[in-house]
Amino acid sequence: LNKASLIQPMVDYMVIHEKDANVWRKELVTTGAFSNEQVMALDDDSLTLSYRTMLAVKFQSLSIERLLTEIEKHHVPWTVDFNTDFQQGVICY
Repeated sequence: LNKASLIQPMVDYMVIHEKDANVWRKELVTTGAFSNEQVMALDDDSLTLSYRTMLAVKFQSLSIERLLTEIEKHHVPWTVDFNTDFQQGVICY
């Protein structure tokens, strides 16, 4: 299983659905990525990109099992596309 295939959708979901710029700024300062002055100077696009990057780096260091726990914790919806060869088996199951 490719970690990026778990991380990217989770980061996308979190950025879209947990949009609180004050929380983002606080996390960026807490992680040591920015000072208070620097994070306050970021425009909206820069703040979003910085937060996305911080999340991706943070999640990259986690195990697959821990990533799955984070997905559950943040209630990230997941779609699964089954090949047509497997669709009938999935339906029957």
